[in-house]
Amino acid sequence: MGRGQKPIMQALSSIFPKSASPLIKQNLAEQLRQEILNGRIAPGDRIVEGAWARKFGVAQSSVREALNILVAEGLVQKGHGRSARVVRLSEQDVLHMYQIRAVLEGLAARLTAQMNLPVDDMESALAEMGQAAQRDDLRHTIDCLLRFHLALCLKPGNPFLAEQAKRILIPLFAFTLMRAVARGLSAEPWRQGLAAHRQMLDAIRSGDPFFAEQMAVRAIHGFMDLAIRLWVHEARSGA
Repeated sequence: MGRGQKPIMQALSSIFPKSASPLIKQNLAEQLRQEILNGRIAPGDRIVEGAWARKFGVAQSSVREALNILVAEGLVQKGHGRSARVVRLSEQDVLHMYQIRAVLEGLAARLTAQMNLPVDDMESALAEMGQAAQRDDLRHTIDCLLRFHLALCLKPGNPFLAEQAKRILIPLFAFTLMRAVARGLSAEPWRQGLAAHRQMLDAIRSGDPFFAEQMAVRAIHGFMDLAIRLWVHEARSGA
């Protein structure tokens, strides 16, 4: 290395700091994700990079990169030149997301039935969800439901379907959990949805693509009615 080159590299490093390692970014993202899902950072709250960097004892750039992961997942929103905020969904947002869900999951169910794909992973998630709901473990119940619906949308192997489904399902289920925890809801309403999920699985296993699509769309519309009834209207009151 030539004379004077090392100081130049050090100067460049100070101007353009190194990116956090993938492990650091993922660990920070997971910690922030849990803060959000546990309700310690509420919907609509700002996430100030400097404050969380001091709390975690890391560089602010590391927190920024972790937040970018959560932005990609839909849990966090960040406008150009603005602070990151935890996603907050209006009633209109929820309605629109369920409308898109019905289309996406209907298509996924039709393709899965048409291609005669195995649904053992969905069956497993549903069984685990039933057990979680039985012991009133709300968070595990909703997590299992997310796994069920993500598995369905990933199953056909269509990357565009999978990407759009993740952008809808992850923030929607995260916001559902945040609202449910804030309202002190039990897992009972979701336990009552077991039958509709079972009907979706049975329709897919029937091998009839259009019947599978019809049952999936019907189920999602039912879940939308439940969501609006349980917690979206309550959110209007500021609870």
